[in-house]
Amino acid sequence: MDFEVLGPLRARREGQPVQLSAPMPRMLLGVLLTRANKPVPVDVLVDALWAGERDPRAAKKLQLHVHRLRRVLGDPGRIRFDNGGYTLRVDPGELDAERFESALAESTDIEEPARAVGVLRAALRLWRGEPFSDITDLPLLRAEADRLTERRLTGLAQLYCVELACGHANAIIPELVELAARHPMREQLQGLLMTALYQAGRQAEALEVYHRTRSALVEQLGLEPGNELQRLERAILTGDPMLEAPTGPLITPAQLPADITDFTGRRAQLATVAHLAAAADRVATVLVAITGKAGVGKTTLAVRAAHRLRVQYPDGQLFVDLRPQAHPLTPAEVLARFLRSLGVDRTAIPDDAEERAALYRSRLADRRVLIVLDNAECEAQLRPLLPGTPGCAVLITSRTRLAGLTGARLIDLDVFKADQAVELLARLAGPRRVATESAAATEIVRLCGFLPLALRIAGARLGSRRHWPLSRFEADLADEQHRLDKLRLGDLDVRASLALSYQSLDATAQRAFRLLGLLEVRDFAAWAAAAMLDVSQWRAEELVDSLVDVHLLDVAGHGASGQLRYRFHSLLRAYARELTSAQETQADRRAALDRAFGGWLALAEGAARHLPSSTFAQTFAAGTRWRPDEAILKAVISDPCGWFKVERPAVAGAVEQAFSVGSGQLGWALGVRLARIFLIRGYYDDWRHICELMLTGARRAVSGAADGMTARPPTELHRLALRLDEAQDGIEEILRASAAPGGRVIRPPVTGAIGTVSEALPRLDCALASLRELADRHSDASTMRRLGTVHRLQRSFEKTARCVQQVLEALDVFSDPLPGVALVASEQPRELARNDRLAALQGVPHAGW
Repeated sequence: MDFEVLGPLRARREGQPVQLSAPMPRMLLGVLLTRANKPVPVDVLVDALWAGERDPRAAKKLQLHVHRLRRVLGDPGRIRFDNGGYTLRVDPGELDAERFESALAESTDIEEPARAVGVLRAALRLWRGEPFSDITDLPLLRAEADRLTERRLTGLAQLYCVELACGHANAIIPELVELAARHPMREQLQGLLMTALYQAGRQAEALEVYHRTRSALVEQLGLEPGNELQRLERAILTGDPMLEAPTGPLITPAQLPADITDFTGRRAQLATVAHLAAAADRVATVLVAITGKAGVGKTTLAVRAAHRLRVQYPDGQLFVDLRPQAHPLTPAEVLARFLRSLGVDRTAIPDDAEERAALYRSRLADRRVLIVLDNAECEAQLRPLLPGTPGCAVLITSRTRLAGLTGARLIDLDVFKADQAVELLARLAGPRRVATESAAATEIVRLCGFLPLALRIAGARLGSRRHWPLSRFEADLADEQHRLDKLRLGDLDVRASLALSYQSLDATAQRAFRLLGLLEVRDFAAWAAAAMLDVSQWRAEELVDSLVDVHLLDVAGHGASGQLRYRFHSLLRAYARELTSAQETQADRRAALDRAFGGWLALAEGAARHLPSSTFAQTFAAGTRWRPDEAILKAVISDPCGWFKVERPAVAGAVEQAFSVGSGQLGWALGVRLARIFLIRGYYDDWRHICELMLTGARRAVSGAADGMTARPPTELHRLALRLDEAQDGIEEILRASAAPGGRVIRPPVTGAIGTVSEALPRLDCALASLRELADRHSDASTMRRLGTVHRLQRSFEKTARCVQQVLEALDVFSDPLPGVALVASEQPRELARNDRLAALQGVPHAGW
């Protein structure tokens, strides 16, 4: 059983609180505890509980309340009636007031001041407020509360005496200032504050405390200060050596890890950290937070800067890795370490985290200490570790952006530039080797993603294997599936470093990281995360932001509609794919990718409907694919040209990946839409690439690859592939012709172009026949238009006119005219130009040939 009276009355049985809701049993227990293990006469209890009121039934009522209290305590033998009174049995150590007074007595017998400090602080931690604070309206309890409060002040005075004997004057001044202000008439406390201020070198403030105390005593009591306080004033005025702080070894912590000799780059960031941490005229603690992805060199930069700043912080340097393993250190654990480093005896360190923080801030008051907090997890972990007064500086490293850390200057560290990466590799592997195999060295740093940790491992491995050519290690890194296995050496491990960031995420954010790593695109918008996880747009943006916050994803810039775009670092993508292979089924991976492909198809079709001078034909059943939110579609529709300009690499990559993972139907549908749009907008290289991807996909379908197109009859697949082969040859010839002088520019014929375009005629005819066999009217009209261009360049105007006529017939099929048709007839003889239909075409907008 535990009884607590140093604050509101509480009782606990086996650690669980005892319910004392009724007022009478509660007051009865309080009175019995004031005289624990001693009989309390019935008349004393009656007088205490009924405040002197005469009640002939009071004795009977008392019996009833005692019975109820016995039942609540769960031990009838706890309260017994004997010799006309009731006795409450309290075993040794069960009452907090008794433990407190025992500790005060014990401390007076301890010769070692540091140990006495620990005992007294542990005793004072028992206090939770005013004794019996919820039932002090009883005179008997109020008297006991006053006695205990006086004992607490005695304990505090004892504590500060031994703290001064330990040389802790600076640390206790804030506590003494507060206590002396609450008790201005207690000369002992004012004397302790004066001594502490004098030992801290603040003589004028010590004398001011004396004069303030004397004025209060004279004005309120008409008395002069006592002899002890007057002697202390004279000792301060004369500089009595007896008041000096005890001499002893001054502990100046120097905990910085060793600096590295091959520090590379980071000159601007190093200068910024040094400037901030060395700033003069401080009004608050200097906070500098270095953030960045795992392995980017945050700790290396912080340690290098800290070594340069040592001379400006002569009172010491503290260092701690806040996350040495998978589980971060708590602030209480770190505070205990720091307090021991600052000279606090282990037994004097409080158990309570807030008290540790207060003592820590007291120890740092008026000192110039540099504190390096490495690998911080969050702002809450950091706040108790920050000094409370100016003079100190704190360097923080974190994978999290720490935007909520008030007053901190943030430095976002990125990977090396190419020349810096090669420089570090040369320092570790050998300058001559790197210079000899410069191409291999350049590729190695690229495969390492310019990440300093990866480069350090690569350089160390090459440095320990002098007989290896760099090309061998380059070949090892080229295999993405095993790349992270090669970037591990001793306790340096890129994978383990990345894992710490990944493990800090919740389960949903972890899955977002895994699935997004599947995308074979340079960058992507947040809607892709919504597709991959099949969640709403706002939830996807929230998840992507959480990945950005811990630097598992980078912001790549803004799209045409203002939406942010994101990208993976190459090693983070490799790590994400490792996790995906281990934790996601093949069906789940395929379903996630299909949703993303469907999203690109929906956006491409939405943009195509609103693209100037384009035609639109539905290529895939709308109900069978994933669609982004309407807000995303509207943003694309508002600027379709801008969207295509930004999204071109991503959608082309999506087509290629769709065919490679077996989603041929989506790949084909997206490819058809993109090929037409790229052709219309004049993106000829992309047009050719898309056509090649579609051709490869068709060939794979013919060969039996399970790409989703096997629903077509095999004979039709063969015919499709053969016709596409012929059409592809024609397309290639067209591109070569258009790349020649005069091939794309509308101007008088150029002699050098005639031969080239003449060679294109048979290819165009072949491609036209293939496209007509496939019944692709849109591409038929586009090819016919280009055939007319070739005839025009050869000045065969009658053939040009026939081509134009056939294009016009095709226009009757489509709702919108094809761009550029007017250009076909732009140099025809005047008599052909008089044709009304041709003249009507002169105003048709175009996007080039």
